[in-house]
Amino acid sequence: MSALLERTFSVIISFFVLIGLVICPDKKTEGVFSQTTAAEKTKFDEGDFCMNAYDIVVAPHGDDSNPGTPELPLRTPEKAKEKAKSLKNVADDTVTVWFREGTYALSQALKFTCDDLGDVVYRSYPGEEVIFSGAKEISGWSEATVNGVRAFVRDVPIESDEDYFNSLYKGEKRLSRSTYPKEGAFSVAKVDASDVVGELSIFQWYGAFYADTNEIFDFANLGDVDIRLMHYWCDELMPIAGIDTSTGRIETAKPASLTIAEGDNFIFENVRETLSLPGEWYLDRSKQKLYYIPEEGDTVENTVLRAGVAEQLVVIDGISGIKFQGISFRDTDWDHVRGSLGSGIVDTSHPLYKNIKYLTNHPQAAYDIPAAISVSNAADIEFVDCEFKNISFSAVMFGSRVTNSSLQSCCFDEIGANAVYIKGDFAIPATTNNITVTDCHIKKYGRISNNAVGVLLIHAADCEISHNEIHDGWYTGISVGWVWGYSDNPTNGIKISNNLIYNIGNGWLSDMGGIYTLGIQPDTVISGNIIYNVGCYNGNGGYGGWGIYLDEGSSGITVENNLAYDCSSQAFHQHYGQDNMIRNNILAFGGEGQLRISRKEDHNSLYLYNNILVGYGTPMYYRTTEKDWFTDNGNIYWDYKTGGNVYSGKSTKPFERESLVIMTAKGYYNNAIYADPLFRDAENRDFTLAENSPAIETGFVPWKYDAGTRTLFEQITSNR
Repeated sequence: MSALLERTFSVIISFFVLIGLVICPDKKTEGVFSQTTAAEKTKFDEGDFCMNAYDIVVAPHGDDSNPGTPELPLRTPEKAKEKAKSLKNVADDTVTVWFREGTYALSQALKFTCDDLGDVVYRSYPGEEVIFSGAKEISGWSEATVNGVRAFVRDVPIESDEDYFNSLYKGEKRLSRSTYPKEGAFSVAKVDASDVVGELSIFQWYGAFYADTNEIFDFANLGDVDIRLMHYWCDELMPIAGIDTSTGRIETAKPASLTIAEGDNFIFENVRETLSLPGEWYLDRSKQKLYYIPEEGDTVENTVLRAGVAEQLVVIDGISGIKFQGISFRDTDWDHVRGSLGSGIVDTSHPLYKNIKYLTNHPQAAYDIPAAISVSNAADIEFVDCEFKNISFSAVMFGSRVTNSSLQSCCFDEIGANAVYIKGDFAIPATTNNITVTDCHIKKYGRISNNAVGVLLIHAADCEISHNEIHDGWYTGISVGWVWGYSDNPTNGIKISNNLIYNIGNGWLSDMGGIYTLGIQPDTVISGNIIYNVGCYNGNGGYGGWGIYLDEGSSGITVENNLAYDCSSQAFHQHYGQDNMIRNNILAFGGEGQLRISRKEDHNSLYLYNNILVGYGTPMYYRTTEKDWFTDNGNIYWDYKTGGNVYSGKSTKPFERESLVIMTAKGYYNNAIYADPLFRDAENRDFTLAENSPAIETGFVPWKYDAGTRTLFEQITSNR
């Protein structure tokens, strides 16, 4: 991530941009930017039922002693996998396992290994809804009163930690654990350096901090309460180990991965005393009772909830040729988000070491959060027309040594961490490669691990992320690369094209981008994407809501034909890198300006050719004004507030700005045009260019706005 000193920069969002967000909160529905309008999108073609010689049929009413025929189907996915395995030396063609409509409960993951049959399709019967669920149903409620409000209650035996669950679902939605406070957040009152239990790089790991004594109390079941602390680009979920209401001191059972600072926001989760709002729930470990605050229409007789049981649904390791089609994977659980850092770093002699029960999480992008669907040591693995809903960890991970695999026309909704996670090993050349993520709708990701990413790619090569719609996450939309600086990087040849990314960040965390890259990435191309409404946290040193963000050492990357606008910081930001080509983009209405490069180095940072930069009272180049920093040529610049007056610098205010004369003398604005580019309706964010646009004179070449999915996912859902 960017250097910590950058957190001191304030986020200055112009009044005009804020008005624009209110007027047009969701432009995608208007078809302004896409040649593929909602009317032109179609339901995924599920094909026809065709029973081949070795095919298998499974149905909820079946019996695992049956042969698996349409007339006598099997009952469970486990038995179907076993049946397919028995065909290993018999079947000479692809075997299809057909699932009839219904819910198939998985208390543990389906595991596919080298002993199983490859070249098998596990799919839904056309037109029928098939659910693989990691939850169990809960009913049999009684009336009760909790904290002065009406509640439902029932006994839930808890004999071990495996019986304790953290996820509860009703219908299509995840229910909320009780929180405190109900609105907003508390702030860290004080930290003490003596509470540092370890450190990694520039970050100190605190095992305690202080809250305002007026904002805490003695929780009845302290061991059930978690702290969620938000700072920088990370949120920490830490169980409480102890609390002193007289001093405000809070000790945690898991160290924070980033340095805790005075003013950091935090909330309490899973608090019995604040259970009060409809839809909230609380599992009392000490009394072995589950409490639920009913919503309108709920009765003790008709309320059936689902508690997460399994954390994983499918594990593929060492086998190739497995395909899932038309399956809905749903309703998994999570434990206290498993950390991966701590061994050899935490000071075991520290007095707070006695509290530590959980390893610290990696501080970047939900790196160490596992997935409900995990693939490793495999090739030709496909997920087509599948749904991933109410997943508590990451949804799908293509891990170590996975090749030629894909996600196509899939929908992700209410995902706890990363929706799609491509996580190869650090090996050059990359051993995880040729992964395609295309035509997928990813929404509401990072719901438990807020710093998660829509599509996170680490140590992989020759992959494609295209035609996806990604929105409503708390952090970055697409992140590619995992090497900071100019060291060797296995990530290269990535195609990030025609993605529609919007409404991310939402003022919760810092240092994010619609599209984010790390390290040297030759032959990586970012093209045809539309990105808007990226908003970072704007309090206590919050910073960095960028459209396209080339972070530490990003080099050899081409960024072309992209539209980025209404981001809280800039439309484009490069922390530092070398010779990236930034051409033929529209960079518009950044809250702090249109373009920024944060570090001047002894080489050319980037080439800025034939772009359109427009704003409303904000700089063209934000704080990027020193001589010989980068190379520009043939761009068009316009400010809708000041008209012909175009400035760069800290702001457009007197004494904070650099004029055209000064910037030109420093070697910038080469062959520039200062004119209204003649968008069809810039105020309402229609960036279609008029045929006589002066941008054409600069060499700007209009392109088709074709970002987003090709599949109409709403239609798929309603027809199933």
